[in-house]
Amino acid sequence: MSNNIIIYLPLFLFLLLFLPSASVHAVDFSLPGGIHTEAEGTPGIIDDIYRFSLFSAGILAFGAIVYGGIKYTFAAGNPSGQSEGKEWVKGALLGLLLLAGAYLILRTINPQLVQLRLPTL
Repeated sequence: MSNNIIIYLPLFLFLLLFLPSASVHAVDFSLPGGIHTEAEGTPGIIDDIYRFSLFSAGILAFGAIVYGGIKYTFAAGNPSGQSEGKEWVKGALLGLLLLAGAYLILRTINPQLVQLRLPTL
């Protein structure tokens, strides 16, 4: 029971604090390098959702790294607990690597792939 509280309480607090403000105010996250589109309409909404998802993934990965570190620390002398803590950290870092890799591959192929714009006629 206490493990579920440790996992779901930070997620609940995050959703409680950030989702109401995201729906009221415009979400404006800039990716490294100053890349930001000022698209309106559907591309702008998709761009905002994408940036919010990246931000959320970063926050969740940070939480998973902290949780894995705490689990590893408190499992002193327990090899199975330490390996589980290492797996949490490794999984979070792998997820961040996948997110950054996908962005890097798209940007390398064509920088316009990461910018959402409707074609002009």
